[in-house]
Amino acid sequence: MKTLLWFYVDLCLLKKAPQDAPYSQFIFYISIFSYFMVGVVLTSFTQAVGVAIALSLIQTLLVAFVTNLLLWIRKTPERFKQTISALTMSGAMIGVVALPILMLFSNTGDESSFLFSTIWLLLIVWETVIVGHIVRHAMEIPFLAGLGAALIYMYLSFAVTLRLSKIIAAPLSQ
Repeated sequence: MKTLLWFYVDLCLLKKAPQDAPYSQFIFYISIFSYFMVGVVLTSFTQAVGVAIALSLIQTLLVAFVTNLLLWIRKTPERFKQTISALTMSGAMIGVVALPILMLFSNTGDESSFLFSTIWLLLIVWETVIVGHIVRHAMEIPFLAGLGAALIYMYLSFAVTLRLSKIIAAPLSQ
């Protein structure tokens, strides 16, 4: 298990590629579950728990859908499980790194500070680079093309989450 954790750390540091991961049905399910749960925890800082669960589920389904679509376009659907495992586990790991930062700044009530905003932006940029790295290897395309796909995915993800958070949270605030 420790070796697997270090593999995903190396993946986040761009030292490994998703195809280097050992294939396992267990890893596939645990990575998706981890991504979902970390999403719930992070989102619950700004949303009610029910909204956080719904948004995290939508995010998890969105990453699976986009990954499936990209691999289908490239005609490499057999790479889905390793790619989704890499995307969700790296996303969960970035979320775990973000958690203490979010806790620290939410406890001080200083979420609008320059330091918090800078750290948060750096995490988003790093996650985008990781997604680009994974997509690049999964689709066998140049890094810049993978980064472009990652930027489109990240934009889509934020746009969908922002819009749906307003729609889902509205009935709860009445």
